[in-house]
Amino acid sequence: MEKIHIIQDFVVPKERVFDFFSDHERWAEIYPGAFKRVVNSTDPTNVNGIGSVRRITNFPIIFEETITKYQPYDLIEYRITEGGKPIKDHVGTMRFYDLDNGAKSRLDYTIELDSSIPFTAFILKNILENVIGRGVRSLSKKFKADSRF
Repeated sequence: MEKIHIIQDFVVPKERVFDFFSDHERWAEIYPGAFKRVVNSTDPTNVNGIGSVRRITNFPIIFEETITKYQPYDLIEYRITEGGKPIKDHVGTMRFYDLDNGAKSRLDYTIELDSSIPFTAFILKNILENVIGRGVRSLSKKFKADSRF
């Protein structure tokens, strides 16, 4: 099992960062590929909550992630539930924190994963860490350039 741990600060309140990451389709603004919600949450007031599923397509790779925990403005947890070979047991946890009396925020993002191909989890971890880290840093810069982003 491999672990990715990314901590990123933002110049906007945690609610803005949480709103970005909780909207499945906005992920395409910072990560390669197409993101689409394919199953709505059972909560009629929040289609992106627990049980919702997003499909990520980055040809030729297609996989689905299901939201397993959702605490507004504090926590989002998801796991790959379809596709994603050779990645297996992929669980992402995003925790959101206030900084500077709520004027700024911090994302603490952890991903645990393994691989169905022996000895490749470390390689997959490094690829994902690079792509995801770049995306999170990009989002921080976008918020800094335009807090309305």
